[in-house]
Amino acid sequence: MSEVALQIAGRTWRVACAPGEEDRVQRLGRTVAEKLEAMGKTGAADAQAMLFAALLLADEVLEGREGVEAAHAEAAEARREADTASGQTDRLKANIADLEQELGRLQSAHKGAADEMAKVLGIQTELKQAIADHEAENAKLRGELFDARKERDALKAAPPPPPAPAAQPAATVEDAAPALERFAEVLEQCADKLESRAQAT
Repeated sequence: MSEVALQIAGRTWRVACAPGEEDRVQRLGRTVAEKLEAMGKTGAADAQAMLFAALLLADEVLEGREGVEAAHAEAAEARREADTASGQTDRLKANIADLEQELGRLQSAHKGAADEMAKVLGIQTELKQAIADHEAENAKLRGELFDARKERDALKAAPPPPPAPAAQPAATVEDAAPALERFAEVLEQCADKLESRAQAT
């Protein structure tokens, strides 16, 4: 054991301590001496003065401990809040991942719908072109039918041809009538077919 001499309030106090603790005990002794001086006890300190100094020092130690405990409590609360925040962060990250996955699905569906719409528009364009071509063909056939009927009517209304030369027998309207009738039948059949096609479209 080691022994340390402490000067407190004009007196020398000898205190035993473990080896290597001498400096610490000296600091503690100076703290007690400073507390007594703060109390106005600069002379020889009696037991009551030493008790008061010890109580004041104990109060400071207790305040320090309470401060440390409060700091520990605040640190524990901060750790709990950090854990809570970490949990909320993890939940938010999971929500973000779910939303990103849903966004990818919606984008894929939108692309599929856009492709399908483009295909439908292409088919619609082809159908419009086919209808336009059909209408043009129909108009052309109607024009041809009109011209054929006009020509038929003109042939029916034409005067009989002049008499043929003496060497050949003269052709009469009666001779051309069967050919005209067959031509008229053919024209009528063409007209019926065109009208049937027009109604079908």
